[in-house]
Amino acid sequence: MQERTDEVEKIILKQMKRRDLAMKYFPESSPRAAVKALLRWIDNCPDLIKALDELNIPYRHKINLTAKQVRTIMEYLGDP
Repeated sequence: MQERTDEVEKIILKQMKRRDLAMKYFPESSPRAAVKALLRWIDNCPDLIKALDELNIPYRHKINLTAKQVRTIMEYLGDP
């Protein structure tokens, strides 16, 4: 398994805006396009949707993601 960088370690330990996480995955996109792309990736991963739903914390229409949500997303989609 590839070692995580310090930046990635900092990401998974904190709450962050959905837009900021999306920009980590899609740095060349506008913030709006990055969020849409991230949500498409999530929608195309049923196991990730199930894991997020099990946290009982809404993610779809929220600006901020909890640290648990960020870790779960990165677990399924990989490091940005």
